[in-house]
Order: sequence, then structure tokens, then C-alpha cells
Amino acid sequence: MGGTPRIWLGGILAYGISTLLNVTIFSRLKAREGKGLLWLRAGIASVLSQIVDTLIFITVAFYGVFPITELLLGQMVAKVVLSAVLVPPAVYLFVSLGRKLDAAN
Repeated sequence: MGGTPRIWLGGILAYGISTLLNVTIFSRLKAREGKGLLWLRAGIASVLSQIVDTLIFITVAFYGVFPITELLLGQMVAKVVLSAVLVPPAVYLFVSLGRKLDAAN
């Protein structure tokens, strides 16, 4: 149980920083590229923020406890693949749902 505070801290830091990074990247890409390419903005922002999330969480939670290189690489590959595959369609789904809900009101 001694590592629990490190896991909590790592989770809070990773979530906060990666969420801020995701929003910042997405906004800057939109400002630079315009409203088109929503899928690309969402994918790039998600992939980069997931890499940062993994680096922060694994390092804070487990550095010095055991070797973290393989864990970092495995987590990053999994998150990058899932972000690239799942985030763009999910964004379009939720945008479409939001528009339908707005139209109903």
C-alpha cells in the first residue's frame, strides 16, 4: 500500500496535464487549419496527449519501483493505436448526436 499515494498523484497529474494538452493542441490546430479535418485534429490531439499521459503516470507511479521501459512502450503503443482508431469516429458520432439534440430543441 506504500505506493498508493504515488499512483494517486501520477493519475491526477497525468489526467490534468494530458487533458489540458489535448484541448490546447485541438484548439491550435483548429485555429491554424480552420473547421475542416475534424478527424485529424481529434486524432493528433488524442495521440499526443495519450503519450504524455502515459509518460507522466508510469514515471510518477512506478519509477524506481521496477524497470518501466517496457511498461511505457506497451502502454504508449496501445493508447496510440486506440486513439488513432477510436477517437475520430467517436468525435463524429458525438458531434452528430449534439447536432440532432440541438435541432430537436
